[in-house]
Amino acid sequence: MNTQLTWIGLLCIIASVVTGVEGAVVSVQSGTLSPGAAGTLDIILDSAPSGISGYQMTVQSDNAAVVKVTGATYPSWAALSEALPGDGGSYALRAIDLNSGVEAGASQVTLATLSVQATGSGTAQITIQNLQIDDDAGNALQAEAKSGAVTVSGGSTPVVPSTQEIQVNLQTGWNLISIPMQPAAGCETAAIFKNVQSAGHSILTYDGSGWITVGKDHLLKPMTGYWIYTTSPVTIPLTVKGAPAEARTLNAGWNLAGITGTSPASAETALSGLSSWSYIVSYDAARQQYRDAGMKENQSQITLIPGEGFWIYLNTPGTLSP
Repeated sequence: MNTQLTWIGLLCIIASVVTGVEGAVVSVQSGTLSPGAAGTLDIILDSAPSGISGYQMTVQSDNAAVVKVTGATYPSWAALSEALPGDGGSYALRAIDLNSGVEAGASQVTLATLSVQATGSGTAQITIQNLQIDDDAGNALQAEAKSGAVTVSGGSTPVVPSTQEIQVNLQTGWNLISIPMQPAAGCETAAIFKNVQSAGHSILTYDGSGWITVGKDHLLKPMTGYWIYTTSPVTIPLTVKGAPAEARTLNAGWNLAGITGTSPASAETALSGLSSWSYIVSYDAARQQYRDAGMKENQSQITLIPGEGFWIYLNTPGTLSP
């Protein structure tokens, strides 16, 4: 009887040890931001003994008055991915590994990189809820979710971002432009185009359901495409204050969009967090005609230019991050 009890005790101990070894941890990287600054935080899976085929989770700041989540980008193994904004500043993250990019035995796997923005001073936790991970066999991977702390230090008064001036160059005829940076005070509306000789043509944009006429009080949104007509070439000075803090949600179907930044980038790089697009069509204002359509399978060969708008077709809704 004593021998039997001894074996039972040993088996319980072994089971406990094995469970502890197999347990995985998904953690949000901690970090520090200056007031008013933006940053990124990686979400890391410490071990994937059987690989992973995909995951989903919801991330959120527990104190949006200090830090808020503004979007997410994904590593190259995430062939299908999306970051959908939800209630209370949350984001639903999903990714699928179609090409066995995360193999059995992998460790320190980056699942996503969050974009965060300091909105005050203090400390906030970036939490993970509704975590689900499947291994390569489709079985659920048991994983513990750990929050990451973000500290905003340097005083309670937000730092006013420095400004710079960029130029919006318009050619004679129709122009498809976008705003690549966050407009500064006094430049947030379409009133900056008030001196453009438009020959009676309205400024237009498109929201997925139809055309929108842009009036002088219309707020200009980064990563949005605008059609503008001018009877002669003109350069519009635009004062900006850095990269946009907010991601932009795109609808299924055609969208007018643009990228952020100051340098041209390949579609593969600029749209790395947007998985569901199929086609891109840009417009050559100098020649007054569309360029050849680009397809996602050739995304490394498609060059996108900050300040130029483009049509992009999505199979499902997605989020375009700054």
